[in-house]
Amino acid sequence: MHRFVLILPLLAACTETGAPVDLTAEPEAAPVDLAFCEGEPFVDAIGQPVSTIQATLPTRSRVLGPNDIATQDYRIDRLNVFVNGAGVIQRLTCG
Repeated sequence: MHRFVLILPLLAACTETGAPVDLTAEPEAAPVDLAFCEGEPFVDAIGQPVSTIQATLPTRSRVLGPNDIATQDYRIDRLNVFVNGAGVIQRLTCG
């Protein structure tokens, strides 16, 4: 019985593993209907500076930069505006 216990770690080390997972890559988001968070009028602003639309964003919206910290709660009525380091809008999501 004790011989098998010693062999198990060796066998586990020989097992085949899957392909490495890139943890730095952004997960692909499923297409979301921006009507839930009143974001449809702002789709044309992607690629423009956020300052051009910031005054007209819905009440429940937030602008998130590349290193900003955000809560993980999901609110379908909140518009998320993702910008790059220069403040240019990259994508819009609800949540």
